[in-house]
Amino acid sequence: MRDALGALGFAVQADAESGLAFMFEGGQYYVPAQGDDAGFYHLLFPNFWPLESDEEYGQALFACDAVNREAKLVKLHTVDGDVWAGVEALHAQPQEFVAALPRYLSFVQEAVRAFRDVMLAAQEAGDPPDPQPEPVA
Repeated sequence: MRDALGALGFAVQADAESGLAFMFEGGQYYVPAQGDDAGFYHLLFPNFWPLESDEEYGQALFACDAVNREAKLVKLHTVDGDVWAGVEALHAQPQEFVAALPRYLSFVQEAVRAFRDVMLAAQEAGDPPDPQPEPVA
């Protein structure tokens, strides 16, 4: 997997605890090791939105829910005071995952943009986020 990611031009760092890590458009992405499930792949983009208050945490839950309803393959969720994005996929071979990775990265970025739009709109209005964001491609 590391070599295949490197062939796409990513500078990949391996860590026994977190799996493989690489930078893409200013963000740190991870492909965690999946242990027993060789056909399961998880792409993570952690900590893209820090949650600084209980009110912002509530807004983030609404925004995650709104985006998750519309986004293709991407799941947004909160972890220890931050918002994370991830794609879970099943592939028979690592090469299949790597071949789909550019599309997965695009989906993650689109979902993150949609989340940010919902959160910023809510913060500007001083209201909970709109539960119906613009559809994510």
